[in-house]
Amino acid sequence: MCGVCGIVDLSSSPPIGADELDAMCKTIEHRGPDGTRTMIRDSVAFGHTRLSVIDTETGWQPIANEDGSVFVILNGEIYNFQELRKELEAAGHRFSTASDTEVAVHLYEDDGPDFVKRLDGMFALAIWDEPNRRLVLARDRIGKKPLFYSERPTGIAFASEVKTLAESDRLAGRGSREIDPVALTSYLAYGYVAEPRSIFSGISKLPPAHTLVFDESGLKIQRYWELKPETDSSITLEDAIAETRRLADRAVSSRLISDVPLGFFLSGGLDSSIVVGAAAQASSSKLKTFSIGFDEDTYSELEYARTIANRFDTDHEEFVVTADLIGDLDSIVHYADEPFADSSMVPMYYLSRQTRQHVTVALSGDGGDEVFGGYDRYIGLGLARKYHRIPGFIRKGLIGPLTGLIPESPGKRSNLRRVKRLTHPATDTAVQWYTGWMQQFRTETHPAAFTPGFAEAVATSGGWHDHMSAAFASLDAPATARSAGRVDTTTYLPGDLMVKADRMSMAHGLEVRSPFLDHHLVEFAATIPGEYSITGRSGKQVLKHAYADLIPGEISRRPKAGFTVPVAEWIHGPLRDSTRNLLLAPDAEVAKVIRPEYIARMVEQHTTRRYNHAVRIWNLICLETWAQSFKVSLI
Repeated sequence: MCGVCGIVDLSSSPPIGADELDAMCKTIEHRGPDGTRTMIRDSVAFGHTRLSVIDTETGWQPIANEDGSVFVILNGEIYNFQELRKELEAAGHRFSTASDTEVAVHLYEDDGPDFVKRLDGMFALAIWDEPNRRLVLARDRIGKKPLFYSERPTGIAFASEVKTLAESDRLAGRGSREIDPVALTSYLAYGYVAEPRSIFSGISKLPPAHTLVFDESGLKIQRYWELKPETDSSITLEDAIAETRRLADRAVSSRLISDVPLGFFLSGGLDSSIVVGAAAQASSSKLKTFSIGFDEDTYSELEYARTIANRFDTDHEEFVVTADLIGDLDSIVHYADEPFADSSMVPMYYLSRQTRQHVTVALSGDGGDEVFGGYDRYIGLGLARKYHRIPGFIRKGLIGPLTGLIPESPGKRSNLRRVKRLTHPATDTAVQWYTGWMQQFRTETHPAAFTPGFAEAVATSGGWHDHMSAAFASLDAPATARSAGRVDTTTYLPGDLMVKADRMSMAHGLEVRSPFLDHHLVEFAATIPGEYSITGRSGKQVLKHAYADLIPGEISRRPKAGFTVPVAEWIHGPLRDSTRNLLLAPDAEVAKVIRPEYIARMVEQHTTRRYNHAVRIWNLICLETWAQSFKVSLI
């Protein structure tokens, strides 16, 4: 893992000075704590902060081709670099390092911008082609690694984090970036800023599976890979199980290559347990596993993690998060880079910090739920589809109001809580129910919640585009578990889960690899008939069968738990005073966006336990903390 940044200006040589480039690199040095290298020549300036994982001695970047006319910088890992290197050497290319990154520059020489189609890995990279005065940016298929860019009158700037581009603007005297009100609406609704926007106007994210080419003819963005949702009805259950096992084992094995110590996140859930089990079979060394839990019993999964640690005789470490540790929130929000409200970033931050004390690379179970249908909400969508056959006047006029009276449950697995989530508030369609499940400030609350000034700013900017609803609308069969998984893979996964994994791990210079997001495995899973994945009220059936000989039944059969954080209890207890002081202050930035009386009512209802507003209050806590950290005005 590393941090990348750069500026290309075709009308200027050099495009920036060494001091400005060094300052840009400084903002992402946490991503590459082992050292920084820069290059300024002709119209290009490249910066790279390195976390040494493969070829720790000679793999410093930028890396050039044989005659020094093409350069590459890369954040991530190329898992098929060894086989690619053999092919390239057979074709006459000469390598100067043992790094996985170097295959990219030689592939580009042969294939041009299409070279990225042959890369198997997680990456955000930049290539400077001197003879053609061309910049090529590329991002991996799933969006594991981030890449921001900003167009300029005669050039383009790019970086691994948005704060780097904001710093470049400041140093160049362009002033502070303005907040994009549409992007901020996305954050309020879903807890993250959806691609391709960033929180700042004029800065964009390169979407996953896309390349960006900038040269004398201008800027061109093109998709190079797309997940095809075409079910293969000829696949038998036995074939699906066997191929899933083969591809998942292969994905885990390919991610064990490292020249530095490597370990595993172990939650006690099915996915991380499979990764550990598959690695134990593929490795002759004792594995190192790391788990995190909470003081609140209903939220802690440590006992299940211990079961797997004992099963595979790992060197196991545990860490417990308590609410007093939330004092680190300023740092956590700063490292999140953009406003980000997934509360599981808190334990991820501490788990990464703990893990980094022992290893430099960790494998995780991220992606298993999206790829193999593991979320409760996928099963809920099927129930919602049936529920919405009931006439609307009954659902909206009778059932919804009645279930709205159900008191909030303190537990995360309460059946009453599930009933309430299915029926209240009432929705018109099953898809609307699903997007409402995913939202924090639900769409229907925006008119009452938004201040007049913010609502006007959103309208003036063209209005909010609900990216998740649009993703459902693009599918032929939108209200199915399979379509929900596909939507999540293209929205929630890169926008939320991968942001959490990348930012919180890189805050401590830890590389995280996700075998279930291997694109070969993802592609195959998309062809498996839906009934093989979800049966009744249980998901991931194919995956469970594929590893039935390896994973104990007490792990594979237990209900989906997730990485849920007891934010509601924290706000009731240790965070009660700080929440009020932060959100109800006269000069609070969030009061420019959400009506002060709306915020006050939420805080009062939550602290008196009349209603659970934890997810929305947490959203505003993170937003206010971010605005103060970055010293920006939200309007």
